[in-house]
Parts: sequence; structure tokens; C-alpha cells
Amino acid sequence: MFNEPGLLHALLLVLVVGALYALRKRLPGTQLGRSRDQFESPQARRRRHQLIALECTELALAGVFFLVGGAKLIGRHDMVELFRSIGVGQWLRYVTGVFEVVGAAFMVVPLASGASAVALGTVMISATLIELFVLRRPPIAAMACLSAHSYVAWSRLLHRAGSEQVVAPPATEPLIDDHLALHVGVNVAGICERAGGVEGSRD
Repeated sequence: MFNEPGLLHALLLVLVVGALYALRKRLPGTQLGRSRDQFESPQARRRRHQLIALECTELALAGVFFLVGGAKLIGRHDMVELFRSIGVGQWLRYVTGVFEVVGAAFMVVPLASGASAVALGTVMISATLIELFVLRRPPIAAMACLSAHSYVAWSRLLHRAGSEQVVAPPATEPLIDDHLALHVGVNVAGICERAGGVEGSRD
């Protein structure tokens, strides 16, 4: 993470997340930017709100890891010093940067965000252990990201079946439509039958 995040980092994060939001709306499997169903049930509405919150979390995580992974790849001074303090070598900075940028890209895709959360969560577990036992400092940022990744992975991988049908029509609507179609069909059949009887009487 950035050692001293400031206003510039926050504005840059907002711009990145905004661009990712515009991209996410064009991908299949998202609820962002979709119109609300007029006949949406309360359960479907609650589930849709949960998915929107989940997708906003995914976009925030993707934006953070695009910035942090990109900072590692371009060799920002604080990132170079961070991996020098770890003592393994700068190769780990490049490997971690590539891993984070690729994971952030997959986090934008709804169908791949669960697997991306698991992969990036593994990176955050490693970062937490390094900060605790090597750098000797509290892993606040790593633990926050790990919690968010756990939420995404749990929601996507354990509740995938429930998220596939978000805006479902009420269960009574098909019954109403079937009864209406049956009623209309009976009336039409009766009219045709009477019409046939009239024609037969004329003959």
C-alpha cells in the first residue's frame, strides 16, 4: 500500500473507479446501470441491493489494486524502499505488481471476481504476515483489503446460485397469466363453436 496516501491518491482512485464503473456496466452479469423491474418482489429488491453493494466493493478493490500494483511496476520510490526493507529482492515487487494488476482486471469482470478475490486475498495474507513479522508494524491496510476480499469471495463463490436470478417476477404472476390465457382461450373456443353452429343452421 502507499505509505502516505493523500488527497491526490484519493482523487486518482475516484477517477479509476469511475472508469471501471463505465466499463463494468457493459459487461454481462452486472446489476449496475440496469433499470428496476416494476413488479420486483421485496426479496428480489433486497437481493439486487446486496449485489449492487457487492459490485461497488469489487470496483473499489479493483481501483486500489490497479493503483498499488501499477506503483510497484513503475518503481515508485516508496515501493522500492518497501521491498528493500523486506530483504528478498526487487523481483518480488515485479511479481507482486503483475499479480495485483491482473487480479484487479479480473475483479472488474463479474463472472471472474470471485476467483480474483481468492487470489488477491492470498496476496493480502502474505502481506499481513510480512508486515507483522518482517516490517514489525500493524497491517491495517492489508487486513482491510483481506476483509473486503473475503466478503467478495464468500458472496460470489458460496452464493452464486442465488445471484444468478436477481430480478425475478413474483411467483403468482405466471399463474395469473396462465389463468387469463385459459379464460381467453375458452371464450374464443366458445365463440368459434357458436359461429360454427350458426353456419350449420344456415345450411
